[in-house]
This record gives sequence, C-alpha cells and structure tokens, in this order.
Amino acid sequence: METKNKLMITCKEATYLVSKKQQDKLSFLEKMQLQFHLMICSYCRRFANQIDFITKGIVRLRSRIEKQSTSISLTSAQKDKMKEALRNQQK
Repeated sequence: METKNKLMITCKEATYLVSKKQQDKLSFLEKMQLQFHLMICSYCRRFANQIDFITKGIVRLRSRIEKQSTSISLTSAQKDKMKEALRNQQK
C-alpha cells in the first residue's frame, strides 16, 4: 500500500504502517503520518498498542524457549490424560 504525500492518512493506511513498522523501518514521512494519525485516532492507537504487546510477548517467549536446554515434553500421565480426553471427544 502506497501512502501518498499527505499528512492525514486513513485508518486502513495507518494499520498498514503499524504492521509494516514491525517488519521494516518506516520512512520519515511514514513515521510522521502514523504519529499524526495515532494522536487523533484512538482505535488505531489501541491497535498499535495491541500489536506491540503481542510482538513483545512473542519475543519474550522465543527467548525463553531458546534459553531452555531441554525440550519441552509431557509426562506419561499428561499424555495418558490427553489420550483419554481425545477418546471421550470422539464418542
């Protein structure tokens, strides 16, 4: 999505820029457009906060998993309990 050389952007353009910000760096104009829109629009501001929250959670989870030297596995009792639950659902 190409944002035009205008200061005020639509919510659709703002959500695109919020998502793009997670992957790439925004240009100076895109940063300004996004900041201006987020100052005005509480819905897009909430969306941006939610995306940031999810991204930070994923990063924390990934680092915790990488720090663990052993793989995560279920105990025999947990496996048996899951098998039983699956059998009960199939009935």
